[in-house]
Amino acid sequence: MNIPCTLVAVLVASSLLANGDLTVLSLSADENAESRWSSSMESDIKTRVAALDLPFKPYYDQEIADYIKDYAATGYRETEKMLGATSLFFPVFEHELQLKNLPDALKYLPIVETGLQNDAVSHAGAAGLWQFVPTTARQYKLKVNSQVDERFDVYRASAAAAELLSRLYAQYKDWRLVLAAYNCGPVRVNQAIQEAGCRTYSEVKEHLPLETRQYLPRYIAAAYIAANYHYHDLQPEYPDSRLTQLRVTPVFNAISLGDVAFHTDLDIALVKQLNPAFKNDLIPSSETGHLLVLPAKEMKKFKGYLQMINGGKKLDPVLLYPGYHVKEYIVQPGDSIESLAKTYKCEVQQIMDWNSLKKAEVYVLQEVRLFLADASPLNRP
Repeated sequence: MNIPCTLVAVLVASSLLANGDLTVLSLSADENAESRWSSSMESDIKTRVAALDLPFKPYYDQEIADYIKDYAATGYRETEKMLGATSLFFPVFEHELQLKNLPDALKYLPIVETGLQNDAVSHAGAAGLWQFVPTTARQYKLKVNSQVDERFDVYRASAAAAELLSRLYAQYKDWRLVLAAYNCGPVRVNQAIQEAGCRTYSEVKEHLPLETRQYLPRYIAAAYIAANYHYHDLQPEYPDSRLTQLRVTPVFNAISLGDVAFHTDLDIALVKQLNPAFKNDLIPSSETGHLLVLPAKEMKKFKGYLQMINGGKKLDPVLLYPGYHVKEYIVQPGDSIESLAKTYKCEVQQIMDWNSLKKAEVYVLQEVRLFLADASPLNRP
């Protein structure tokens, strides 16, 4: 994927619409659409599809060609908006997949599910990027109640999706069956396996619902366009440049989104847009912490406000560490608090203390403070 790993801040309002559990392109008349596609392109496309790094051997047929055409030509404007949203969401997907040792290419699933619209809700009540129904969400420890719906929290939902995918693979040992089960549920896939009398996907799929039979071709097409959009003269559409850097922090005490907006000088509409999991404009108190996403500059203001209300008179830790320098580190995909402690030769508890963390956990794009000995060979800020 040749898209920068910076974050964009607006949840893209594309015309890719959730239809049931699958996403279909909203096809609008465009005089440039047909000029973007010709049959002469298909030989190159077939070669690129075969080269995709997917968790199963990719294939190319007319059905996949039609889906790719929808992305590259008929619905290209909507595709460009969706591609812009990958820079917001892919780092989080990649992080959670790495933590579970899952294939990186599974990050393309939410393109199929929702066109990367985090506010998507299906007719069946599935919600968020990964399209969890309430019962499955709660099974994977997502909070769905009158105050919070973590299906719309990209961090929590991605962690739950990674856990679900990991369990499904442990059950089926075939990623094609895993994707089918992700779409229609393991009960329906098990029934299809029983009807087919085997676990061979090519035979099992004939006993699956039509939507699920379409799921694998849609996934291949989504993976293709995300990895090869530049061959089709597609330009990812990124929003306001001032919001290309986002940060996340856990919040443990109750606070209204209005207070967040007031103390960061942000418009409350933007705060709510970046944090759709919170109902009633309130972040409720939590022992495990809720995750708040803000632009980087405003996150510094907010963390300063938190320090003031939680212990403003506490001595600045810098003064407690003579002979050390401060490093502000941005958590990257695949990092854990344990790996940071090992890399920077400190203890997990120290990182927790330095950053007022109540859990031994860090999140992608969280800014953490580290104290390194002046003699340390590691890079300084």
